[in-house]
This record gives sequence, C-alpha cells and structure tokens, in this order.
Amino acid sequence: MTEVKLIIDDKEIPLNDLMREMLINLILGYIKSAKGVPEDKKSIKIEIGL
Repeated sequence: MTEVKLIIDDKEIPLNDLMREMLINLILGYIKSAKGVPEDKKSIKIEIGL
C-alpha cells in the first residue's frame, strides 16, 4: 500500500482509507499531467507554507 501522511503544524492527521485513496489519486492525477516529471519516481513530497 502507498504510504501517505498528512501533517499539519507537526501534527499527523489520521486518514481513513477513503481519504488516503482520494489524496493519492488527486496528487498522482496532477503529476501525470505535469511536464518534466520523471516516469520512474519513487516518492513525492509536497509542502505548503501558509
């Protein structure tokens, strides 16, 4: 299973199976349409500063 963590202000937010799959599919769908992303990727890190 793909490992996904949602961390907000250094606190891990638990994800149920549905939320985990939705987050994975959203991110992978975006990345598949982006140019310059290697096909043989092993991990993805997204950080958003607010």
